[in-house]
Amino acid sequence: MDFLISATLLIVKILIGAIVLIGLLIGGWLAWAAIVRARIKRDPVEYYLGWDGYWHPISLCDKITKDEADALHTEGRVYLIGHYDGRKLTRATKMLNGAVFFDFEYAYYPNGRCKSVKTTNAKGVVKVRHYDRKGKPLPDNPSGFW
Repeated sequence: MDFLISATLLIVKILIGAIVLIGLLIGGWLAWAAIVRARIKRDPVEYYLGWDGYWHPISLCDKITKDEADALHTEGRVYLIGHYDGRKLTRATKMLNGAVFFDFEYAYYPNGRCKSVKTTNAKGVVKVRHYDRKGKPLPDNPSGFW
């Protein structure tokens, strides 16, 4: 019986140790990712092939050169233009068939959280969404992402 209790305690200690180790690894990875993001240098205007996420501000991905964006524009293909103030995305414009498909303009609180988003769709419909200082949408915001 003592052997069974000792074995059970050993298993519990191993499981607790494994959980702590996993927590430390996840915390370390998140810290590393934050440091990498903080070191990214942005040009005032950058060009991209895609974007990620249905929240604001969007994340632009697959960076391309201006020459590549110009070639895509000539072909009527999709690309995005990102405008930055330091590391903050202040405007994102999606181009399709040589015309604006959507445009997002961002304003930020001093704490870095998104304060407002002005969205304009391809038909020129404008919606403005506001957020509190914690980045949560205000209840009277228009519905939908666009």
